[in-house]
Amino acid sequence: MKVMKTITTLLLALVSVAGASAQNIDRLIVQPKSGNPQGYAIDNVDSIYFDHVGDDVAATVTVNKVSTSSTGDTLWVAVTPTADCASYRITCMPTVRANAITSSAALDAYLNNINAARYYQGFTNAQMTGFDQPFEAESQYSLVTLAYDKYNTACKIFKTDFTTPAAALIGSPTVACQTTDSTTTTLSMKFTPNADCKGYAICLFEAGQAQQQFDQWAPMFGFVNMGDMIKQFSGTTYTTEYTNTWTQLAPGTEYEVYVLPMDANGNYAPMVIAHASTAKQGGTGTAMVTITIGNYVTTEYGNYQEVTYTPNDQTSLHRDMLITAEAYAQWGEQGVIDYLKADNSMDPYWNQYGVDNATWNADPNTQYVACSIARNINDEWGPLAKVEFTTTSGSSTSAKAPRIATRKGQTTMTFNGKAPTMNTRWAHRGLTITESAK
Repeated sequence: MKVMKTITTLLLALVSVAGASAQNIDRLIVQPKSGNPQGYAIDNVDSIYFDHVGDDVAATVTVNKVSTSSTGDTLWVAVTPTADCASYRITCMPTVRANAITSSAALDAYLNNINAARYYQGFTNAQMTGFDQPFEAESQYSLVTLAYDKYNTACKIFKTDFTTPAAALIGSPTVACQTTDSTTTTLSMKFTPNADCKGYAICLFEAGQAQQQFDQWAPMFGFVNMGDMIKQFSGTTYTTEYTNTWTQLAPGTEYEVYVLPMDANGNYAPMVIAHASTAKQGGTGTAMVTITIGNYVTTEYGNYQEVTYTPNDQTSLHRDMLITAEAYAQWGEQGVIDYLKADNSMDPYWNQYGVDNATWNADPNTQYVACSIARNINDEWGPLAKVEFTTTSGSSTSAKAPRIATRKGQTTMTFNGKAPTMNTRWAHRGLTITESAK
């Protein structure tokens, strides 16, 4: 019923097209659910109608063989278009990049950007050549097709993954790792390469976060495999024994150090993963926080409330927030406590380990409640600390719904003390497919 109502409304709108020139309207615009609107000059529109093509518009692809060499890489592939597939385009990219493309509109835009060729026939054992970048050894790639129907509508995406052959290593490069010191906020580790290791890179992650970081950053920075990320984020390729100290870490937290050994030709050897933990802080008593309301600051960029949260010596970690008094009344004290006790990996400021000098976005002349709850070394939560107050006068603001205040924006990104540089290595513009005998 909803579809028919939408179509009927559209048809009624189109009836007015004949009189459009009298209203100085000269464009027909189609707005897709995702992507940019498509415009047509009304003088060039003959008619508008609906049709049914079906859902089976696809081009399946299979990788028969992978060959890598210094003179160029080759894939042997089979492509099978469905009956309703009028044409298709195909490209190859690292799997982590392919996984980030989730809609036909996004893939269509990408293929347009790289001027990907269009194919109208299937292949049983075609040679695919012309890759802009050599395949990296022992890495996951994907062949991706986008099928088009007879109206040139981008339809189904089909993806198949393959792994490139491992490189022939010179010797057995590896690195021995030894934790030499650990405090509540620092870790020191010594790295000793063996004779076959001519270089190595290091990077620290919270335990279990490396793959998540790779999935997040690889499409942006052009990483094909985990080794690429470790080498880039390391910032330095080390060649001799070296001791590194990481600072400003979270107390009582397990970490993983990824170490990438390389041979004399720069080939990646198997990753070494070393485990270490920072020491816990706090005590076994009741963890509590003292809240101090600071200045209310009005600037041309916004209004901010300064609040200081000071934990006692029994505190292992604490979590802080600022919420409007109206929202606090709606949630109730237990609702606020439950919210603060829940983990929130998306908020980099969620776990606090020392004095938190917070600056919150806050409206003038508004009642707020500053809240905090702390946990001791045995993971036992203390009482909720709260202070009610009203912000002072500032620039005018419209009425807003009850809510939690957000922190004043702070955006930084460094890895091992260095900011990573961007690179793009996705566009395979010169791909060709030629049928060959099996």
